[in-house]
Amino acid sequence: MSDCTDVAFLELCLAIEKSAFAISPAADIRIGPLVPAQRFSEINAAFLMRLVAELAAPGTVLLCVANSLRHRTERLVGRTARGDLVFVGANTGALGWLTRDLGVRECFEIEDPGFVPFGGKAVHAPVVGAVAAGRPVASAGAPFPPDAVRRTPVAEGDIVHIDNFGNGKFPFRADGLCHGDRLRVEVGGRRLEAVYGTRMMDEEDGTWVVYPGSSLGLHELGQVRARGLLDLPCAAGHRLRVRRAVPRPVRAGDQNELERRGG
Repeated sequence: MSDCTDVAFLELCLAIEKSAFAISPAADIRIGPLVPAQRFSEINAAFLMRLVAELAAPGTVLLCVANSLRHRTERLVGRTARGDLVFVGANTGALGWLTRDLGVRECFEIEDPGFVPFGGKAVHAPVVGAVAAGRPVASAGAPFPPDAVRRTPVAEGDIVHIDNFGNGKFPFRADGLCHGDRLRVEVGGRRLEAVYGTRMMDEEDGTWVVYPGSSLGLHELGQVRARGLLDLPCAAGHRLRVRRAVPRPVRAGDQNELERRGG
């Protein structure tokens, strides 16, 4: 998982392979496709690491190369208590959601060579290759306390990801909301009229819908068969607000019309 989506991703892959084959020429390693992260977004990186871990097979090594922090942090390698997954990356908060939910069986601080340009290639990738070739996680460095793994705070309404359909994923408590309830959503400097639904595609084209999503118990905001949040000035890390739409006041003429119709 990385925000390095150009030739830098190929460099990461080659560095992993070089490290693994130097240790074991017959090593059988398979590098999965890139999971692209939003640039400079720790909250998106944390979500993606946790999301991928949900379906990753035991023994999978998850590498995170995405660091927007001004100051250098520890470089970590560890193994989850649940799922038996190995994680590698800088201690920026991107590993926090993963380690909180799956627990930590063991964690180590990778031996620090000092500052090097593109630490993902020079430091993290070789560790991934070594682990893939059979070296124990503990060989990478000194023990590191699991409770010192940083977490990126995620509050209700915080957008953690926007997919290529423009659907935003965010934590939300839908207490008391029912299918069809009218909502108002404030996001990206806009106020949107929306509806709460259980299946987004049931609504008319262009309708904004808040609905239970497919990822980690999060809700989603999307626009039916349209571009959704892609056309709004918002991204992962922005916060949206969802509330019930205030019923329109009933005027005397409206009430008479309702009574005439038997409403």
